[in-house]
Amino acid sequence: MPSDQPLQPVISLGRLEPAKSAGSALPSRALQPALPPSADWRRYLVALRRYKWIVLAGSLLGGGAGFAAGRYLGSEYTARATIWIDVPDPRNREEGPLWTGQLRISSGWTDLLETSAVLESVVRERRLYLSLDDPADSAALRSFRIKGQVRPGTFAFSVAELDPTFTLSSEDGVHEQGSLGDSVGADLGFLWAPAPDAVAPGHKIAFTVTAPSDAAKLLAKALVVKSDLDDNFIQLELRGSSPTGVAGIVNAVADRFEALATELKRRKLTELTGILSEQLKQAQGKLAEAEAALKRFRVTAVTQFAQGTAAVTPNLERTQDPGFAGLLELKVGREQVRRDREALRRVLAQARDSGLSVDALGMIGAVQRSLELSEALKGLTAKQAELRAVRFRYTDATPAVRHLAEEVKLLERQTIPRLATALMNELAVRESEVGRDVESASGNLRRVSPLAVEEAALQRDVTSAEQLVTNIRQRYEEARLADVSSIPDVRILDRAAVPFLPTFNLLPVLVVLGLMGGFGAGGGAAVLLDHLDRKVREPDEVTRVMGLPILGAVPHLKQRRNGSVHEGGLPIIEAIRGIRLSVQYAHGAAGPLVCTITSPGRSDGKSFLASNLALGLADAGLRTVLIDGDIRRGALHRVLAVARKPGLTDVLAGKATVDEVVRATAFPRVSFVPCGTRRFSGPELLGSPAMRALLANLRGRFDAVLVDSPPLDAGVDAYLLGTLTANLLLVLRTGVTDRELAAAKLGVLDRLPVRVLGAVLNDVEPRGAYRYYSYSLEGYELKEEQDPDDEGAAARVLVRSPK
Repeated sequence: MPSDQPLQPVISLGRLEPAKSAGSALPSRALQPALPPSADWRRYLVALRRYKWIVLAGSLLGGGAGFAAGRYLGSEYTARATIWIDVPDPRNREEGPLWTGQLRISSGWTDLLETSAVLESVVRERRLYLSLDDPADSAALRSFRIKGQVRPGTFAFSVAELDPTFTLSSEDGVHEQGSLGDSVGADLGFLWAPAPDAVAPGHKIAFTVTAPSDAAKLLAKALVVKSDLDDNFIQLELRGSSPTGVAGIVNAVADRFEALATELKRRKLTELTGILSEQLKQAQGKLAEAEAALKRFRVTAVTQFAQGTAAVTPNLERTQDPGFAGLLELKVGREQVRRDREALRRVLAQARDSGLSVDALGMIGAVQRSLELSEALKGLTAKQAELRAVRFRYTDATPAVRHLAEEVKLLERQTIPRLATALMNELAVRESEVGRDVESASGNLRRVSPLAVEEAALQRDVTSAEQLVTNIRQRYEEARLADVSSIPDVRILDRAAVPFLPTFNLLPVLVVLGLMGGFGAGGGAAVLLDHLDRKVREPDEVTRVMGLPILGAVPHLKQRRNGSVHEGGLPIIEAIRGIRLSVQYAHGAAGPLVCTITSPGRSDGKSFLASNLALGLADAGLRTVLIDGDIRRGALHRVLAVARKPGLTDVLAGKATVDEVVRATAFPRVSFVPCGTRRFSGPELLGSPAMRALLANLRGRFDAVLVDSPPLDAGVDAYLLGTLTANLLLVLRTGVTDRELAAAKLGVLDRLPVRVLGAVLNDVEPRGAYRYYSYSLEGYELKEEQDPDDEGAAARVLVRSPK
């Protein structure tokens, strides 16, 4: 064995690689690293190309599903309506009830839009609680309505074929049976009496009834409400598959919102007028009390003065004296401040026990003169009126009611008590200051009559009560006028028009998504099939995974029925020439070319390659002998038209001589040794010294010795022949050879003194990655012009062997 032979270049993939010597072992191919990511991507692309029909079918199915879904769902239309809201700027507002009547609802216009008072009314008006399985049944349900309470569910209405009777059923069973024209589902909350001719005999109508509150929630989720920063404009937007349907729903919501907002404003002004009327009555009562007290005092004072019992000082007659008037005002003012402070203290103390008395607080003179506190009381009055108006329409659980109640509670328990406390402290400071002034003028104040002081105080009470009555009467008249001639704060600026152009056409999007999904599913199936496929498919599986150089690729052979090769066999001739060159250089120049040709399994084409490679070597001028080493099923004798016996097993068993088994063939410079007689001891004969002697004899007589062996998976025959020839050529057939089996058998060869020259890929389609292994180019085909009988130049391809 040429174990000491120097390394020779191997031609593979257009680049030079060092060939292994017989004594050197190739690295363990079972431990070769997996393909790098770039190779994985190439393999994925190849898998997509190989299973292109699966990918195409998946894409078409996905696109068809998307088209069907798009036709079923239809296009999407958008209807819009714009609502204008008169929201006055608080910085430019006018004082008084007119501005108070224009206060916007504190919970926000958006919250009002989403209330059940708006949406549930629209649900009932537009019958959004009803959905049909078949739109063609809409005529039969045109008169369908519901009561205040309805039982939701899915129902089926069917009419008998022979008699005019109906049956109403659901998942729970039959609910009602009767004659056509009678009321249907009254106990369920239905208001429906279909006409006798509305439903054909034997027909069944399936419909679903949703609770109006649930349908209102669904509508609230679908309805898009947009507003500007100043809340002057609100835009309603709704999308759906029916252009007339979405436009009608948006307009119904806008109309109901406008009507409800106008109703709430009028109700709020009515409540405000009622509150102010009560306050006016209380103020008038207080004015009457103050006037009566002043009158009683004057009557008593005059009576006492006439009887001479009143201690009237001369200064009483000098009421027009400025100095006297100033002293009187000082003394009366101190008394008034003290009384207002005490009144505030009593109201705040009462508020801690039984709540704040707004009316009592508003009757205090100091409170009327405090701009901040009086505005807070006006705001509380407006909020209370608004809360009453909202409670007239909504329950206390409604967000709008809860929000207003929180505002009223905040004013009553925090804002107004805090302002009143601050005013009381301010009055205490003022009382102290006035007290110091009184002490400094105590001498002069002694000249002021107590009657004059009391009369001035009573007169001030009357003036204060008159002013309070005037203010409340003015606010009351303004609120009453606003109630009578109120202008709605909400107006529909642009009604929703029926959209004719779809906002978003789902059909092309769903088709594209379906194509992408189908392509992804088909591609995934292709990659999965490729991953499960154990056959040799790609060159990288040979070079990177198995660690073998590719010495050539034999293209797919097309033959006629009579066995002759048409012009498609010419590329095979070029491929055999390329393989011949690669094998010669892989083997090396020392001694004759001796090589065993095998494959991992059956039907890989090793016998085809061995016979045609022998012809190629003979055409190159080498005396070649082809040995059919497949002693189990060898059939090369049929291809070369030579008798099978005596053959290889006969000469190894001593039943024939070498000259008797070496047969001439019809091809020049090609000799053939058939497999011989079938023997059970054939494998032992292949490993005997006689086999070594036979090979030594043939080396001396021929320039090339090719041994066609059984597959590696068939037994030890191929391994024995490989160790005897020291060189082995592996044939792999794309789409047939088991990749894992080949890797396992190569692992066994790593432990034997066998040099694997490389691999030859058989029966490949010259496209994809294999197009680089072609030895033919269009326009450069060889043509025979002279000596047509020259057998060495004749293009010939032997029929493929089944192994």
